[in-house]
Amino acid sequence: MSIIMRAMTSDKDMEIINCVKTLMRTHADTGFMHETFHKDDPMNFTRSWFAWANTLFGELILKIYNERPHLLKQV
Repeated sequence: MSIIMRAMTSDKDMEIINCVKTLMRTHADTGFMHETFHKDDPMNFTRSWFAWANTLFGELILKIYNERPHLLKQV
């Protein structure tokens, strides 16, 4: 969740892109966001279903779409 918030509050394109790429790499083949994950093994995560994290990720994507749509082509 902290990575999502970092992206949501950043004004730097590369930081936002890196955050989204990290989130996309660390969903542990579930398609869902997790509360936390181990930095060396994203398959080791907490809460297989956590609506708050999934909702925040959705809000992040909508924010990027509305404010910086060009970034979505880079992730």
